[in-house]
Amino acid sequence: RFCTLLAAVMRAFVRTQPAARRAFLAAPIGGAGVACAVRMLTYDVPAWVETLRADAKSSESSISYDVRIYDEMAWVRRPYVFDKQSWDPNTLSTMLKRKLCLGDEHKEYTVIGEAFPFADRNDSPVVNEPTMPAKLLWDHTSKTEKIMIQLGEQFPPLLWHSVKPTLPALRKVFKEFLDADAEHMKKYLPVYEETQNRIETRHRERFGEELADYKMRDAFVDDMRRKHPGELTQDWNREHMLMLGTVEHFASVEDKMMKHNPFVFGWPILLSEGNHHLEGTPMRVAAFRTIYSKSLIMLHSRLDLQLDPRQFTADDDDAVPVLEAPLFAHIDYPANTRLCGGAALVQRFNRAMGTSYPDDTPVDVLGAFAKEITVKGLKEAREEALFLEQAANKAPDIDRTIRLAPELSGHNKILSQLAFSVVTLALMNDPHLEEIIGRLERHESEVVRIGCAKAASLVERPDIVSRIAEREPAGRAKHMMDVMAKMADTSKLQKEAAGAAGDEVPPQA
Repeated sequence: RFCTLLAAVMRAFVRTQPAARRAFLAAPIGGAGVACAVRMLTYDVPAWVETLRADAKSSESSISYDVRIYDEMAWVRRPYVFDKQSWDPNTLSTMLKRKLCLGDEHKEYTVIGEAFPFADRNDSPVVNEPTMPAKLLWDHTSKTEKIMIQLGEQFPPLLWHSVKPTLPALRKVFKEFLDADAEHMKKYLPVYEETQNRIETRHRERFGEELADYKMRDAFVDDMRRKHPGELTQDWNREHMLMLGTVEHFASVEDKMMKHNPFVFGWPILLSEGNHHLEGTPMRVAAFRTIYSKSLIMLHSRLDLQLDPRQFTADDDDAVPVLEAPLFAHIDYPANTRLCGGAALVQRFNRAMGTSYPDDTPVDVLGAFAKEITVKGLKEAREEALFLEQAANKAPDIDRTIRLAPELSGHNKILSQLAFSVVTLALMNDPHLEEIIGRLERHESEVVRIGCAKAASLVERPDIVSRIAEREPAGRAKHMMDVMAKMADTSKLQKEAAGAAGDEVPPQA
C-alpha cells in the first residue's frame, strides 16, 4: 500500500516538475514496488487508455466482450517469456526464438488489461466454460496508436493482433471468434451429446456426478479410436495443405499433438492408433480442433509409397512399406478477416518463417506448426521439385568416391528425391500434377518413372499409369506400374460406386 501511494504521489509531482522528473529518475531507489513505479514514470500514458477504460465501463451492461483496462498501478511491463509447457524453450533454437519475438527477445511490453476469455486446451472442444482471458498490451516504443491482443500465454509477439485502441475495434476482433465458436457449437453439440450419452451408458454413470472430468475425457479419446475416418466432414469453406517432413511412427505424432500442442484441444476428433477401421490399410489419419478459430487440422500419412523396385518382388503385389512415411496436414478453416489478425500479420509470419500460408490463415493454425522444422506448402513443394529436376540434369552420373554403394551416390539420391517430390505433389492435390508428370514420365531414371506412375495412381489416373507402363521394359518396375494401375482403377470404381449408392468411402481410398 505504501509503494502504491508513493508511486501515485511521485507521478503527480514529477509530471508537473520536469527538473524533478530528471533528478528523480537518476536517483537510485530500492524496493520492488517503488522500482515498478519508477519504470512507469519513464513514459507518458497515452490519452486513448483512459478513453478505452471509460468506454469499456460504460458498456458493461451490454455486450462488451469483457474488456477490462487495469489501473495503471497494476500494469506489468516485461518481455515475452516462452512457457515451459507450451514451447519447451530448451529445445528452441535462438534463431526461432528471435523470429517469434519479432527480432528482439528482450523487448518489453506493458500488459494493461484483459478481454474475452477463451477455453483451456484441456476443455472439451464443444461444451466448455472459458476461463483464459486474452491479454491487452501496449508497446510504449511504438509511435503508432495501437493496442495488441495476446489471445493466450502461448502466443508469441509474432502472433499478436494489432488493432486501433478503441472498443469497437476490439469488439470486431472478438466477434469473429465468437461467431466461429457459435457456428461450431451449432453443428457439433448434437454429436457431442450423442457421444456423451453413449459414454455414460457404457460406464453407467452420469457426467458431472459420478463420472469425473478426466474420466469423461479418457472415455472420449477411446471413443475417437473407434471412429470411422469417413465421418470427418469439411466444416469451413477455406483449406490449406502442408507437408511436414517424414515420420517413423505416426502414433508419436498423435501423442505429441494431443498432449503438448498448446494451440489445439487435447480432445482429438479422430485417432488412428488402435482404430480398427484403419487396420490392414496403409493410411494413418488423426484430426484435432484448434482452440481459438475452431479450425480442423487433419494429419495423415501413408505407408504404401515404396518407389524402390528392389523392394518389390515379381510374384507379390505388395511392396515393403517405407520406413519413414511423409506426414501431411490438411487444414480446414473459416473464411475471415480478423481470426488471422489481418493479411499483414500472416505475410509478416511468412517472411519470418519462410512459409506460404494464405493471407487469411487463423493465428492459432500458424502457431500450431510454428515449432515444426519442415513446413512446406504447395508453393514450396513445387519449387523443390523444380530444383531437384534441374539438379538431376547437372549432377555427375558417377561420384569421385571409390567403392561407393549405388544407393549412396549423390546423383541417385537426387533422383530418388525427385521421384518422391512428384508423389508429394500428388498427395497435396497439385492442380498442375499432370503437366509435371508429362514432363518427367520419359525420364531416363527408372525411379523417377516409377514416381510418376505412383503419383498418377494416387490421384486415380490409371490411364496415365498404363501409358507409362506400356513403355517400360519387362521387369520389377513394369510389374510395379501394372499393380499401381490396377489399384488406381479399383479405387476409382469403388468411389464411383459408393457415391452412386450414397455410402461411405472406404478409408483406404
